[in-house]
Amino acid sequence: MQRYFGQIITDQVLLGDDDIFHLTKVMRARVGDEIEVVSNEKVFLCKVSQLKPHIEIDVVKQIKENHELKNHVILIAALIKGEKMDFVLQKATELGVGEIVLLQTERTIVKIKPAEKDLKLERYRRILKEAAEQCKRTKIPMLYRVIDIKQLGDVDAQVKMIAYEEESGATESFNSIIRSIKDKQKVAIVVGPEGGFSEHEVDMAVAAGYKRVSLGKRILRAETASFYALCVISNHLERK
Repeated sequence: MQRYFGQIITDQVLLGDDDIFHLTKVMRARVGDEIEVVSNEKVFLCKVSQLKPHIEIDVVKQIKENHELKNHVILIAALIKGEKMDFVLQKATELGVGEIVLLQTERTIVKIKPAEKDLKLERYRRILKEAAEQCKRTKIPMLYRVIDIKQLGDVDAQVKMIAYEEESGATESFNSIIRSIKDKQKVAIVVGPEGGFSEHEVDMAVAAGYKRVSLGKRILRAETASFYALCVISNHLERK
């Protein structure tokens, strides 16, 4: 069943223009069709009651579910090229991330210019919304900032890690930290760009409270590293 994020006011559903277009033109909705609508992190079964002269959608009942991680996980991802960045955003959403912070580093090829920032972030947020609907989440990951490596200390988290390719080898450091995560703690993982981090940048991250971790014996592509790290974290947090 198709899911949308919207607002519910006195049992009436309000959807954005893009969602209405998708529902009526792409999904070819008919009167009586049912959809799921997420409002204020609650899920409702709803029914299309009218299409013309304007669409009306009524609430049928609330659905009780919980598909979210019990910890707030923050992916701090260096900007990477084109569709690779889209892939990271999509998969991070599917794996339960609560927040994504975009990172510019010495070796970041992609740079977001101030004049392009709002449009770029809006496009990224659309990717997050669509991914959250597809995987049946009740939250869309937050994405509102692009930071420099010097600002890593500004990220609020109790468990902080940085994946560093020079640490390649045994993953015990990574797994040990993950096993130490307590309920409700915020967890942040930093993943670098195509060219990796400089040693100076890693030193700055360590000074800001991040622990160097290995993601294994092989050097992973930037998008693979994010995917792998989040899979391991998500698997641990959902073990019960």
